Amino acid sequence: MIEEKIILYASGSNIIVDFEEVCLKNNISIAAIINNQKGSPSYATFQEKVTDISKISSIDLSIPFLCPLFTPCNRLVAVTEALNLGLQPYKILSDRNNDLPYNFKHGEGCFINKRVVIGSQSKIENFVFINRSASLGHHLYLDNFVSIGPGVITGGNVTIERGSLIGTGAVILPEVKIGKHAIVGAGSVVTKDVNDYSVVVGNPAKKIKENNIKF
Repeated sequence: MIEEKIILYASGSNIIVDFEEVCLKNNISIAAIINNQKGSPSYATFQEKVTDISKISSIDLSIPFLCPLFTPCNRLVAVTEALNLGLQPYKILSDRNNDLPYNFKHGEGCFINKRVVIGSQSKIENFVFINRSASLGHHLYLDNFVSIGPGVITGGNVTIERGSLIGTGAVILPEVKIGKHAIVGAGSVVTKDVNDYSVVVGNPAKKIKENNIKF
């Protein structure tokens, strides 16, 4: 049997420990952990695997990578760096006990943490991050670089567009569309569509400001 390997690119967020654990549970060997921020601390458990970006030439670049960063903008920056170095994305890393659709349609570079349920006829695009214990309804669509926080619940036919972030424990009712680069605050209940770049909070969720991070 050929050993499956992965590179974790960026180690400056403590969410990396969940990536490490899912790799262990799925019998995937971590070939290297790249610290892409010179002089910054690494939060990896396996410090012996950490390699500074200046020593990237010592790494086998044919091994696919994932980027363990939750915030969409930060993930985009790190992913772009990795691609420019010649790395290719790992298809999808999902805890083996997750409940995912039959013939699940997904892009590259995705991570699905533990205890996640996704309904049938759902699709996610590239570099999507779904955190633990999310319960996402049927006909879900997540665009590139979407981040779903722990315990998020969505009804059926929900669309979340590029680069949006859904905070911990938020609830999105059926048929709702979240626009590009929007932010839904933790614990919010979203009852209607959210415009691009909007930051919404509360129950029912209301816009409080614009997201000024444009990418």
